[in-house]
Amino acid sequence: MRFIIWAGMYHEERRISTAAGAVPRGEIPASFSENPSHPARPSAAADFPSIKDFRDPSLPPAGNRPIMHCGILAVAKFMDVSFSPSVLDRRDPRKVRRDLLIVFTRYPERGRVKTRMIPSLGADGACRLQREMTAHILAVARSLPPGIGVEVHHEGGDECRMQGLFGSDFRYCRQAEGDLGLRMLQSFRLAADRGAGRIVLIGTDCPEISPPLLQQAFDRLCTHECVLGPAADGGYYLVGLTLPEPALFADMVWGNENVLTETLARAQLAGIRVSLLQGLPDIDRPEDLPLWGRALLDRAPRIAAVIPALNEEKSIADTLRQISRGRNVESIVVDGGSTDSTVMAAEAQGARVLRSRPGRAAQMNIGAGEAAAEILLFLHADTRLPEGFDRRIRQALTDPRIAGGAFRLHFEGKGAALRIVEWGANLRSRCLQLPYGDQGLFLWKADFLTAGGFPEIPIMEDALLVRSLRKQGRVVTLPQKAVTSARRYRRIGPLSTWLINQFVVFCFFRGIDPNELARRYREQEGLARWLPLVWHSLRGGRARRG
Repeated sequence: MRFIIWAGMYHEERRISTAAGAVPRGEIPASFSENPSHPARPSAAADFPSIKDFRDPSLPPAGNRPIMHCGILAVAKFMDVSFSPSVLDRRDPRKVRRDLLIVFTRYPERGRVKTRMIPSLGADGACRLQREMTAHILAVARSLPPGIGVEVHHEGGDECRMQGLFGSDFRYCRQAEGDLGLRMLQSFRLAADRGAGRIVLIGTDCPEISPPLLQQAFDRLCTHECVLGPAADGGYYLVGLTLPEPALFADMVWGNENVLTETLARAQLAGIRVSLLQGLPDIDRPEDLPLWGRALLDRAPRIAAVIPALNEEKSIADTLRQISRGRNVESIVVDGGSTDSTVMAAEAQGARVLRSRPGRAAQMNIGAGEAAAEILLFLHADTRLPEGFDRRIRQALTDPRIAGGAFRLHFEGKGAALRIVEWGANLRSRCLQLPYGDQGLFLWKADFLTAGGFPEIPIMEDALLVRSLRKQGRVVTLPQKAVTSARRYRRIGPLSTWLINQFVVFCFFRGIDPNELARRYREQEGLARWLPLVWHSLRGGRARRG
């Protein structure tokens, strides 16, 4: 029924527009471009259709047009279909339009983005900052009401690579050629051609942009032709229009403190009504970086704790209860075919439970793929994080030079041997930037996707991910303890377990089949069964992995 209503309105306005010689959809009269104060510019009074609009004597005769439209409006009223200013064309109040948010950004390519930040952050840090700020703004865009469309207009890269980093739930378009003004003007024109009415364009340099602020910008466009968000550096972080306005963009000198002043002067000269939003700072130079850190901590980016599980009914509940104390943290348990009550225990704690084939790497990749959070935390089912873990993680990731991290390892229980093993593991983690999965690995989801996720092998998948992550930035070890069960160390002894772990690492990087290593590790074979394999890897050199 709603479709019939809209189809009837569209058919009728096309007939009326054609008969009256109106401008076709998506086209702007030359007089509008040359003289934005053209008398045809609509007023706020034309925002809402009424019965008298359909009886306008200036329109050509239309037979039963008033009856048709009265019927449409009556049915719409009965079905509670609202005609808000967001869906009405500014040139013709009968033409259905939509709201659209355009995000201007660049594909994060090393050495080509955030170049002013490179002396302070390095090329990798500047690239990561661009990626994180884009992800942040797109997370804000996802929080908008469903009636507002979102498009990402980008420089560099392509649609496939943009989707790989930032998700496939947006429409991606390459920006036009030319300076910033020409590119923005072309984006507005394309949006108008596609049926957008109120159009708001933002960049990614202002972390304090919020959904209420964007909604306010759209609301202001009900009574004004233009809305601007002043930036602290003299430019603007947001521009909204009801029609493309070439006068605001052509022959403008960008990147100086006079951009906003010049834009306001041009709007006044062209008779364009402008509404100003609150002023906000943006991040362009190294001295602006504290703003990024504060914005992240204030916003509390979402964390997804991904826990692979297989017959973990004894420990999963305690781990999930501790995670639930974090702020804006979701728990995702990926079960690999448990035969005990692991799934029921996880669901009882409010965790989201997914099912997968057995294999820790495959389970964690599935959980990461289903997570809607910006930060991923990979956790063993028998590991308990320190108090305030969520705050510690967010604080660490505010530094663009940090690609990920983990917590300091601590085994539950007493014994000098366990303390020695802890010391060695933490030394490796700090000095080599190589923490393992039992320390609670955390990183930005965008960095996880860039690294290619966990390689789906039966063992050492965490070490390979961290090695890939180190190419993107530092991997830090936080001083707070992640307490992990020492059950394996108790079965065959701390010293034997530690030596076997070293054998696994050595043989793996010598090329021994990871399936063979995983089988021996699961079966808890003693040192005597491992020594021939180590000897083979020494004598035979690098073997072919299966």
